[in-house]
Amino acid sequence: MASITHSAVADSHDEHDGHPTDLTYWKVGLFLAVLTALEVTTYWWPESMRKVTAVLLIIMMMIKFAVVALYFMHLKFDAKILRNVFAAGFVLAVGVYIATLGSMVFFDNSGNVEEVYNDPPRSKPQPPPSPEPPPIIKPVVKHG
Repeated sequence: MASITHSAVADSHDEHDGHPTDLTYWKVGLFLAVLTALEVTTYWWPESMRKVTAVLLIIMMMIKFAVVALYFMHLKFDAKILRNVFAAGFVLAVGVYIATLGSMVFFDNSGNVEEVYNDPPRSKPQPPPSPEPPPIIKPVVKHG
C-alpha cells in the first residue's frame, strides 16, 4: 500500500485555499440582494429619468451577472484562459445589446429635444375583409 507523502497532502490542500469562505458568499449574496432592491426601486423613479434609469439598469445587470459568474460559477478561481473566454463573450454580448438598442432608436430623443414621438394610431386596426361571403346560419326550430 502506497503511503501519501506530506507534500502531496499539502499540494491538494493548497488548491482549495483560494476559494472564499462561507462569510464571503453571504456578503456576495447580500450585495446582490441590495443591488436587486435598487433595481426594483427604479419602477417608482420619475418619468423624466427614464433614459438614465435604462442605462443604470443595464449597468446593474452587467455587475450582477459578472458577480454571479465570478463567485457562484467559480470563474474567479479558474484558469485565466477561462476568465478571458468568458470576458470576451460578455463583451460581445454587451456589444450586440448596444447595437440592438441603437437600431431601435433608443438613443434618439434622450429628453433634450422638444419633439414627442408618441403617435398612437388614430383607430383600432381592423382585419382585412374576407373574400368569401359569411356562412348562412339557419335558426334551429324546436318542435314542442
